[in-house]
Amino acid sequence: MIFTILKEHFALLVYFIAWVVSILNYRKYFDTTLRNLPIIIVYTFFNELLGTFIRFNESFAFYSEQTDTNQIIYNVYIVIFFFFFFFVYRRTITRQIFKKIILRAGIITLLAYVVNSFFQSPITHDLIYANVIGSISLLLCCILYFIDLNPPFQWKRDKYNLMIWVSLGLFLFYLFFPYLLIIGYLRFDIWQQYDLRTVLRILIVLMYSLFCIGFIISRRRAFR
Repeated sequence: MIFTILKEHFALLVYFIAWVVSILNYRKYFDTTLRNLPIIIVYTFFNELLGTFIRFNESFAFYSEQTDTNQIIYNVYIVIFFFFFFFVYRRTITRQIFKKIILRAGIITLLAYVVNSFFQSPITHDLIYANVIGSISLLLCCILYFIDLNPPFQWKRDKYNLMIWVSLGLFLFYLFFPYLLIIGYLRFDIWQQYDLRTVLRILIVLMYSLFCIGFIISRRRAFR
């Protein structure tokens, strides 16, 4: 059972490793805006573990008539994930105009989830269009962060900045994630034909690998 789950959902192992690395290096960023990131990572791990448990145990479900579509746990998770990083970027970025843009992006994202919930039940369906808007908003946050860096980015200095590695991981993942969402929802035949599930897995590994690199090589004083 455990080996089957790990084979089909090896992202679980990636999340767990990232969480362990984040804890081992916690002293480097415990007083920064990313201090709660280990909580988000372990939440990701347990959320995926619960979802996997539900899929492998048809007798268990939050709603007995919907044993295979307990999508609510993923919808709640992704909202928390997005707004955690909206908060991080709004607190980290220094320019007031960028802070206002992030605030508006967060409001638009929240409204998107509310509106999307009227057309698709968040209990049984992915809120695809809201997720796309949230992904674009998070991409915008990453871009604003890089623009806001003062002095401008320099590899020799900023490679020790944890926020850089986290932003790179988020940017690379969410640059492609909206397209994969839309293809999987509107053209599932293409999703299967080109094995885009594997592409999604590779992106997950890439994002959390960048997180781990940041945890390992970052220096407390380099955070900005």
